Amino acid sequence: MIYAKDRDIYEFHFKVLNKPGQLRKALEVIAKYGINILNISAYSLPEWKKAPVFIFADLTNLKINIDDFKKELERVIKGRVYIKKAPCKGFMMDEFAFPLYVFPGIRSLIISEVDFKAMIKGIYDKLGDLASMFLFHLAFAGGMSLAKYLSEKLKLKGKELLKEIIKIYQAGGWCKVELVEYDVELLNIVLRLYNCIECKIFKGSGKPSSHFIRGHLSGIVSELLKIKVKFIESKCIAKGDPYCEFYSERLE
Repeated sequence: MIYAKDRDIYEFHFKVLNKPGQLRKALEVIAKYGINILNISAYSLPEWKKAPVFIFADLTNLKINIDDFKKELERVIKGRVYIKKAPCKGFMMDEFAFPLYVFPGIRSLIISEVDFKAMIKGIYDKLGDLASMFLFHLAFAGGMSLAKYLSEKLKLKGKELLKEIIKIYQAGGWCKVELVEYDVELLNIVLRLYNCIECKIFKGSGKPSSHFIRGHLSGIVSELLKIKVKFIESKCIAKGDPYCEFYSERLE
């Protein structure tokens, strides 16, 4: 979504041939009409014939014929162009890119920090201390499922696979995860989390506060090692530490 106060915002969606230079040709048409691109998203896989493109653009004070622009862009890309004007001036919600995928065929959900905070606090309001157990086991199953999927896709194992999986937390906006120690024989695995969205909710509480993300990480490592593992939070931004840190234990 885009918020640009008092501006005339449009969204364009089209596909270009999956060949070098094809996106540039489309952008040249947009530049020719003096259209200011606010955001662009384009992606493809090597085997795809075409690549989808999504653009938010600012057309404020531009005296152009949208139909003429659309026809010229369609002629250049040799395909359909879809255009949507924001119904509310200055604010545009994407209406073309659905559903979202983190991997081909695997849908992704986007949850704002405001929503996540309200949901987590709401669970604690209703369940009290039981909420921590509920969140841990809810996320544990998800972590196991993700690890199984990625191990099959990436064909990696052990430490190298874990290093790749934890990058998802940063890509998804949860936190940035650093693998500090990894010793499978001693079951000594230490993970350090920076700016954890879950623990940020409880800053000032004076106690470790990650149960959802801790559960998810526990599920991931349990699937990788084929034994039940749980992480214990020894440091937490909720109790004033500069980062959150987890160490592994066997889950009885």
